[in-house]
Amino acid sequence: KGEYLKQGLLKLSATQGLEGERGEGLLRALKLGSPIGGKIVEMARDLEPAGLLLNSPRPELLRFMPALNVTVAEIDQMLAMLSEVIRRLQSGDVKTSCLSSGD
Repeated sequence: KGEYLKQGLLKLSATQGLEGERGEGLLRALKLGSPIGGKIVEMARDLEPAGLLLNSPRPELLRFMPALNVTVAEIDQMLAMLSEVIRRLQSGDVKTSCLSSGD
């Protein structure tokens, strides 16, 4: 699952114009390339209906530490939600109430 998360983050990075990822196993980080980590964390937390819990230890970095029993479907859901947050942030649309986790 660590390799699956890595490949998903690399794809997200490429499609969103970010700087890649780093880490080992399920402990990964997405390199944002600009200090938008705090805003992503805030927008992701406020997603409707459930939100997305992220950590930005530095303004240009998002950290991922999923549970060891995370499923591929949960990784896919997180990546889709995160992609939408980044897309909205980059487009200047920072409203979160209309974002959906796909439920």
